[in-house]
Amino acid sequence: MIKICDKDFSIESYLNSLSVNNPFGCRIKALYYTYDYSLAFVDFWAQLVDNTVTALIARMESTFILRLTDDADLEEVSAFMRVSGAENIICDGKYKLDCGMEKVSGPVFMSEIIMPCENSFMVFTPHIKDVYNLISKCRGENFAVPSYESFALDVAHKLNKNTLRIYGLGESKLVCCIMTLAETDNGAVLGALATDPDYRRKGYGAFLIRYINNRLVREGKKVFLHRAPDENVEFYNKLGFKEFGEWSEYRWKG
Repeated sequence: MIKICDKDFSIESYLNSLSVNNPFGCRIKALYYTYDYSLAFVDFWAQLVDNTVTALIARMESTFILRLTDDADLEEVSAFMRVSGAENIICDGKYKLDCGMEKVSGPVFMSEIIMPCENSFMVFTPHIKDVYNLISKCRGENFAVPSYESFALDVAHKLNKNTLRIYGLGESKLVCCIMTLAETDNGAVLGALATDPDYRRKGYGAFLIRYINNRLVREGKKVFLHRAPDENVEFYNKLGFKEFGEWSEYRWKG
C-alpha cells in the first residue's frame, strides 16, 4: 500500500532511518524539510508492506525521487510511477522498475574523508543568476538545465532552509562553481560542478570539490555524488571518492 503524506499520515518518523548512508533518502529528507507537503508542486508518499515502511517517494513537479529497500514491492512502485505523471524518476540502480521509460545509469560516489587541499583560491558565495548562466554555458548531454525562474526559486528557498549551499571562484566574473543538490544533518549530495571552458585545466574544479567536501565532512556529513556515465572517472578517483553503488534515471523516450 502506498500512502500519501498529509495531516493524518506523516513520514517524518521514517526519514532518519531511511536517509542515513543513502543519497536518495538524503534528497527526500532535504526536500521534506524545504517544502511543506501542502504545496501543489511537492508530494511525499510511503509504501507500507505488512505495516512496515519499505520505500519513500517524493515528487518535485514532475521529477520523482525514490528511496527503495530490499523489501519494497517493486511491482506496486512501478505501477504507481506509470500513473503518476512522472517525467523523470531517480532511484537506486540496484532496483529495476517496469515503468515504460528509457533508463540511464551511472555510479554513485561517496566520501567521508578530509581531502588534501593545497591551493588557496578565494572562495565566495556567488549570485544565483551568475551560477545559472555558468551552468547553462556548461550544459551537456547528461546535464539538463531547467528554466531560470524555477532554478532561482528552488535554489533561493533551499538556501534559506539550509538544505543547499553554493561556492564559487573567480575575480571579475564567476569561472567555477559547485553546489549541493541536497543537505541534511548527516549527508549531502553534490551537483552542478561547472567550470567556464576558457578557465579549465587550472585546478579550479578539483579545488572546489575538495573545499566543499572538507567542509561537509567536518560537519559530520557523508558526501555523495551521481557521476555521469563514462565521464570524469579518473578525476573523482584521484580526489578520493569511492564507488558506493549505482543510480538510475528513467525518462520518457524521445
